[in-house]
Amino acid sequence: MHHTSHRPVVARSRRVLPLVAAGAVALLALAGCAPGSGGGGGSAPTAISTDLGTKPVTLDVMVTTPDVTLFTALGKAFTAEHSNVTVKIESQDYTALTTNIAHLLSGTDAPDVVRIASFGNLVKDKLVTDLDPYAKAYGWDKWPQSQFASTRIASDGVQRGSGALYGVGPGFGLTGVYYNTALAAQIGMTAAPKDLAGFEDLMSKAKAAGILPFVQNGKDGGTAYLLQNLQMDYAGSTTTVQDWNNDKPGANIDTPDTVKAAQTLQEWATSGYLSPDVNAVDQTQAPGQFTAGGGLFFASGNWQAPGLDSAGAGKFGFFLFPPLKAGGDYAAMTAPDTLAVPSKAKHAAAAAAFLDFIQTNKQARQDTVDLGGVVPAGPVDGSTPTTKDGSVVGATVTAFNSLLKSNGLVDFMANATASINVNAIVPQTQLLIANQVTPDDYAKALQAEYTRELGQ
Repeated sequence: MHHTSHRPVVARSRRVLPLVAAGAVALLALAGCAPGSGGGGGSAPTAISTDLGTKPVTLDVMVTTPDVTLFTALGKAFTAEHSNVTVKIESQDYTALTTNIAHLLSGTDAPDVVRIASFGNLVKDKLVTDLDPYAKAYGWDKWPQSQFASTRIASDGVQRGSGALYGVGPGFGLTGVYYNTALAAQIGMTAAPKDLAGFEDLMSKAKAAGILPFVQNGKDGGTAYLLQNLQMDYAGSTTTVQDWNNDKPGANIDTPDTVKAAQTLQEWATSGYLSPDVNAVDQTQAPGQFTAGGGLFFASGNWQAPGLDSAGAGKFGFFLFPPLKAGGDYAAMTAPDTLAVPSKAKHAAAAAAFLDFIQTNKQARQDTVDLGGVVPAGPVDGSTPTTKDGSVVGATVTAFNSLLKSNGLVDFMANATASINVNAIVPQTQLLIANQVTPDDYAKALQAEYTRELGQ
């Protein structure tokens, strides 16, 4: 998941949302993933302990830069409960951490907890810890198991969805489309579009009114969010892309639906629906441009919501990318904010206790929503975070729960392999938008890099 900067929400008036108790149960609908039986390629601890003792411990937690605010708060809350443990938060930007992760974990100074975007060969190379023993000790194996499906890795160290557990996190990201309410009013937009044609009509009206339809970050892959949603719309199913994301043998994204999605995205660019410099805009610049009124829409994730709420109540709204035809199923990209325990972690017991704490502690769960903008899952009886009335955060939470019911949550194509985003998705989508590659060749290039990386 590609985070951008976010800031805390000060929630003055709150309403309680039926978020977790119902939501966690509904997670069962995502996939019938049973607790793993181990046997994966990662490092399995021979003996574990949930006792943190009394000796001073410094827990080293490495996250991506935008996660610092949230994890600083989580660390302080954890120390308040475990006074002998000091949580040290370090960070790297998303691209750097993704690129350096194997080197970081194989070195002599590996962190105790690390943010993982894609496992790649980390399991096969035994660089991360099998968490199933901790899941049993802390009772995670009694929670709805679908929330762990994407972080279970099979014994081949590649295919996801079953096998041993290698990652958990505080919550789930969710993508959709933000809109500027003032600009929407200028073009007569009174409700979220119900289908793709209605969405494109709003883009056309915005362009005609001199309003940029989309502020988007193309430098680091935000335009691929649009591509993936279009692909799922045209396919009328999430199966093709989800099989590809999970590295299912024989999975293929070089399909007519992908080609058509690429064609539509290219046409949007040609029509001026994206800014001329979209490929030079990154995920630190796009939110600021959007907040400043630079465009009508911004396709991104719920991690943006706290910052947008802090910019002013009622200034922004959120809706799910519409289906091809009204009444069709909605689909959106989602992924857990995955944290893993490196095999070389010096304080594995404290790391596992921290992972349990951030999923179960009431304040930690509230911080996950307020500071991270993401939706906590965890145990069925977990405390229910609250959100501000009329907030964008609240809208993303409502959207997440609606997608649980329709089984419309899908992983990001960028997470399919360790390097697919850097090696193919970002550069090929940039070429597509610049009209320098055909939609057909675009789909072929993604599949070629995928098979190369998986050694198929």
